[in-house]
Amino acid sequence: MRRTAWVLVALLGVLGAGELSSRAWSRARAVVPELRRADLELTAGQGVALGLLGGFRPLLADLAWIRGYVLWERQDRTCEAHLRTACLLDPHSNYFWENRANIIGLDMAHWEIRVRGGYFAVTEATQQAIFERYARKALAALEDGLPVARNPAALLALGGYLAETKIKDPLLGAEYYLRCHRTPGSPWYSAYFHARLLRDGGKERQAYEWLRPVWQDKLSKREDGSPTELAFLRDCERSLNIPLSARIPPHPCESEPAR
Repeated sequence: MRRTAWVLVALLGVLGAGELSSRAWSRARAVVPELRRADLELTAGQGVALGLLGGFRPLLADLAWIRGYVLWERQDRTCEAHLRTACLLDPHSNYFWENRANIIGLDMAHWEIRVRGGYFAVTEATQQAIFERYARKALAALEDGLPVARNPAALLALGGYLAETKIKDPLLGAEYYLRCHRTPGSPWYSAYFHARLLRDGGKERQAYEWLRPVWQDKLSKREDGSPTELAFLRDCERSLNIPLSARIPPHPCESEPAR
């Protein structure tokens, strides 16, 4: 009897949760048309429409994301509307902003190529145009999240990745990594990636002159001496024919004296 009673309680709980989810989603859908980019600003209440939802916002955001995820598994582009809704309902969530941008900038481009007949049927130039179009749309989505996400540096780093690998614009990628470097909580590689992409974009001297003081003032003081960044600077010194007397002095992290 006791076991049967627990089973009945569990079933009632599941049914109740399903009913709550259905009602919550109905409430969310009624509010979604009122959400605008202005709601993302960190002003009083983050917008009246979102404020009216109160404590339901995280729950509704999760429900919107789950619905979007199901559509994503089906490679249905309408998933993006649900992912956007989740970002608006819970604008501080880095998880929502980053994964939405990844789905737009990476997955949707592959979906379109497959719809057009696959990689053997679509020319490389057309594939690149498709990747660039979706990557730029993803960058716009990331820009929306920057004012409100808990960790905007992570969004900027993702922007740099998309700019470099999908748009094939090293200078745009360098700009994103520079913004990332200047944002609290930036990853260790942001300074190096900014300089590397500057060099890839034909601005090697600017890359060297920018990274050198960053390495000397900050990175060189780390326990390992930041050898990746120093090796990059050494390559630039040789390529730019920097006089030996003007180069960075030998550092303990170098196995051999710089030449």
